[in-house]
Amino acid sequence: MAVVVATAAPAAASAGGDPLVLDVDITPACGKPAPGRVSIYHPTGLSTQVEWRVRLGGETKTGTVSMDRSVARAEFTLPVGTGEVLVDARRPGGAFGPVWREDVPPTCDPVNVVSVGDSVVWNQGVEPDKKFPRLTAKLLGEQTGRGYTHRDYSISGAVLDAPELPKGNDDRRCLDEAYLQDPDQDGEMELGEVTAQMPDVFCQLERAGAAGQDIDLVILNGCINDMDPLLGIPFGITPGTEDVPNAVRRECGGVGAAATNPAEDVPYFSGAKVGYGGRGIKAAIEKAHSLPGHPKVLVADFYYALSRASGKPPTSYCTDRGFTAAVAQECVQRIGRAPLRYEQFTRYSAAEYRRAVDEANAASGTPYAVAGDGLFTVDNAAFASNPQVWQFPTEDPISVLRRHACPEFSPTPPQCLTAALAHPNTAGSRRYAESFLLNPRLRGWFGLPGDDVPLTTTRDGDTLHLTAKPGSTFRWFFGDGTMRVTDEPTTSHVYTDAGPHIPRVIVDDRTLQEGNPTVIG
Repeated sequence: MAVVVATAAPAAASAGGDPLVLDVDITPACGKPAPGRVSIYHPTGLSTQVEWRVRLGGETKTGTVSMDRSVARAEFTLPVGTGEVLVDARRPGGAFGPVWREDVPPTCDPVNVVSVGDSVVWNQGVEPDKKFPRLTAKLLGEQTGRGYTHRDYSISGAVLDAPELPKGNDDRRCLDEAYLQDPDQDGEMELGEVTAQMPDVFCQLERAGAAGQDIDLVILNGCINDMDPLLGIPFGITPGTEDVPNAVRRECGGVGAAATNPAEDVPYFSGAKVGYGGRGIKAAIEKAHSLPGHPKVLVADFYYALSRASGKPPTSYCTDRGFTAAVAQECVQRIGRAPLRYEQFTRYSAAEYRRAVDEANAASGTPYAVAGDGLFTVDNAAFASNPQVWQFPTEDPISVLRRHACPEFSPTPPQCLTAALAHPNTAGSRRYAESFLLNPRLRGWFGLPGDDVPLTTTRDGDTLHLTAKPGSTFRWFFGDGTMRVTDEPTTSHVYTDAGPHIPRVIVDDRTLQEGNPTVIG
């Protein structure tokens, strides 16, 4: 199977139904010509001729392909070389469309990264070369000098674990499944903008392992769709989500499910229909580490989709999603509770991820997993003062593709058309990747400089006192969505909610670390 040096996502769509590069697979050949394959999407489909172009350095490869349906593929061979590969397509005689960008690694030992999870890891609405799993891989490749490869098996809407799917919850059966979102059947969801509950995270990991390639790092998340991010987390309408902490413990932690699924027959699209109960994130971490190469595991936390800084969401959130009149009315009645419930989910899921990482590392005896922190604040939520998420259905570069693909492929077009709402935008994606690469444990695994000195904390009622190592500048993140910048290695913070809270600090030590910041805590 080809090593994909990109996340499986369409290049930014152009208007007018022009062909779009949907996916590019390149197998690095280490000093030899490299085979590759391009997948092209064309809304008009049948009998259309499409010209494709691949450029590396000063060389160009071109060809044509006949569309036998809305997606077609063509193979090519790259000349010997490394660096950025540019791939685009057009109707014969027309202008070339948006460029898909790849990187051919400069060494024979690149950092091999795999990502699995839901629309957060799939980085809904962001162009392929700007998605945070790929950026994380690219930064690792640059800082180690090894270059990188990246394969992405995540999909919008995926649950962490669907206990009844596939039959018997046998992950091996996942390899026999086929999905509309994966037209070239390579396990990567090229049409991931089309919301789907399967393959779940365990199936994605199974597919990643079947590729047979040693992996250095797995980036994963999961459990938000098991709780239903549309009507469960923000409103508690979906049965089983009335109490956020209990639901997080059940879906993210894999503990406390009832014998029967109370959300099995809700009259709307919901991951809770198939994702209720099942295995938790610790089991996913352990399965990820069992893949070829016994990779390290980075668990990507959630950001603030909505927060107290957002204000009350617009009622269109409830009325424009294709819900029944009764469900839409209940949604509108509860809309004021959404921001604080999303804050609660963000904090409790982060704590559950941390618990799962600690337990997996303890069981192994040798730490191999880390709970990543994107270091987002409440001000980065939708409709807040410094949003780092998409706020409207048409502001992201993939919205044109959704307008074409959702009616054709999705069973719930209204939700598919608004799928990127409250997902990290381009700035938020880079923040994720850069924050992850500050983690001292992750840096140590890949031979990068970093300091694993712990953050010292003491609690006095609602007040937390924090002390870090000496440095020049300190950026304190208190775990409640707020932060502060100081030039002193100590600070205090008063909490106004019950938690849980995971404080962090970024220390800029210009003397010892030559200006390289390190996350502590």
